[in-house]
Amino acid sequence: MTTSSKTFDQHHEDFTALFYPKSIAIIGASKNKLGGSKFLIALQSSGYIEGGGNVYLINPKFDELFGFPVYPDLMDSRIPKPIDLAIIAVSAKFVPTVVKQCNEICRFAVIYTSGFGESGNKNLDTELKNAIASSNTRFIGPNGLGVLNPYSKLAIYPNWCQSKGNISWVAQSGGTMARLYLTLGPMNIGFHNVVSIGNAYDISITDLLTYFQHDSITKTIALYLESIPDGREFMQIAQSITPSKPIILWKGGQSNRGVQATLSHTGGLAGSYNVWKAMCKQSGIMLTDHFEFFQDLVKVAALRTNVPQNLNVAILVAGGGIGVEFTDMFEKMGLVIPDFEPKTIEGLQQIFPAVNTSFNNPIDLGEYGYDPRLFAQAFKLVLADKNIGSVVFVREPERFNIISKMLDIDDAGQMTIDSLTKIIQTTDKPVFCNPSPNRNTVDAYETRYNFQLQMIKAKIPVIEIPTNIPKIILQLYNYGKFLESRK
Repeated sequence: MTTSSKTFDQHHEDFTALFYPKSIAIIGASKNKLGGSKFLIALQSSGYIEGGGNVYLINPKFDELFGFPVYPDLMDSRIPKPIDLAIIAVSAKFVPTVVKQCNEICRFAVIYTSGFGESGNKNLDTELKNAIASSNTRFIGPNGLGVLNPYSKLAIYPNWCQSKGNISWVAQSGGTMARLYLTLGPMNIGFHNVVSIGNAYDISITDLLTYFQHDSITKTIALYLESIPDGREFMQIAQSITPSKPIILWKGGQSNRGVQATLSHTGGLAGSYNVWKAMCKQSGIMLTDHFEFFQDLVKVAALRTNVPQNLNVAILVAGGGIGVEFTDMFEKMGLVIPDFEPKTIEGLQQIFPAVNTSFNNPIDLGEYGYDPRLFAQAFKLVLADKNIGSVVFVREPERFNIISKMLDIDDAGQMTIDSLTKIIQTTDKPVFCNPSPNRNTVDAYETRYNFQLQMIKAKIPVIEIPTNIPKIILQLYNYGKFLESRK
C-alpha cells in the first residue's frame, strides 16, 4: 500500500498525540466488556481518566454505558475536536466507513478490528486501504491490540502493570506484545512506547523507528516482526539508530511453514530468514529466534549494554559439575573458556584453601564459594583478568538462609547483592548470573524471583536458561564489532 496522497512527511511526523493523547474516542463501545468497552475499563484502571484524560464513547445504539454518555458518531457537536486518538472496534465491514469519518476529526486512530487481507477478505481489504489512503488521520493496524504508554497512562487492558522505563516495543503480534510487557514489566524493566502494529497498513515500523530515534526517553528498541514492506528503508533507518540505541529483533516466520503462517496472521510476506540475518548484521541489529532468548536479550540491553572485547568467558561456580556443563555448552556455541593470567590464580590461592576447590577456568570454589565475602573477592579478581571478556557466575538464592546460619551473618543474600553492586560499578565487562534452581517449590520460586528483582536493581542480568547466555554474548560481541566499524 502507498500513502502518497497524504500531505504529511512520514519521516518527520510527531507522534506525541498518539502516545500522549489528551482525548480518546472509543468507536464501537457496547455492553460487551470484551469488545471496545474493555478500552474504557482499561483507561479507568490505569488512572488515565482520573488524571484528566477525556474519553468519548461512540455507538448509535446507546445513550449511556457504564455511567458514561454515548454519542451516535464522531461528528457529534458535543465532542470537542480534534480528537487525539480514536480506537475503532466495530465489525470489519463497517471499518472503511468509520475510517473515512476520522478524516479531519482524529489525529490518530487504532484499528482494533481484524478480518481483512489476513483472513482472505480481499475486496474489503482493498476498500480499507483506499479509505486509509484518502484520510489525513494516521492509523495503527488493522488487526492489532493498539498502543500503550505507562507515562501517559494510556492502557489497552485493565489492571496491567504500569512499568515506566526506557524500552520502546513494537510487535506484529498482540499476544507477543503482551508477553514481553507482562514478563519484564513486573520485574521493573519498564517501557515507554508500546505498539501492537498488526497489519501496518499506514503507520509503518520505519515511521515508528524514526520517532523512537529522536525520543529522549527511549534508550532500547525491541521489535517482533514477521514481515516488512521495504527492507532497504528499514535497514537504512536501523543503521542510523543502532550506534546510539540498541535494537533487538525477534523475527517470526523462520521456517518454510512459519513463513506460510505469517500470511494468515498479518497477511505479510516474511521473506528468507537468511536475508533477514544478513540485514541485521549490516544494520547492527541484535537478532533472536525465540521468545525466551528475545526476552533475556532485551533485559540485558535495557539494564547494561556492555559489549565484550572478545569471546573469552570466565565461569565462576561453587560446584564442579555445573562448571563442566557450562564449559561444554559455551564452547559448543562458539565461546572460548581460556586460561587465567597467573596472577589471577595466585590471588585465588591466597583467598581459598586448596581443598574442594579448582582455580582453573571454570573456577570451582567449592563450599567456600557460598560465603558472599569470599565470593566477592574471587569475582573481583576474575573481572580484572585481561584474558577475560565476559564473566558468568552462579548464585543459588535458595541457599542464602542456610548460609546465613552456618556463617553467623545476618543476610547472605543481601550481602551478596551489596558486594556485587559495588563491584559491577568498577567494570565495563558484561556479567551474567545464572540462579541454577535446585528446588521446585513455591518458596524456592519466590526466593529466586525476589533475588532477580534485587539483581535487576543492581543492573546485573539474571539469565535463567543457561543456553541463552552464550547466544547473548555472541550478539553483544557482534554488536560491538558493528559499533567499531561505524566509528
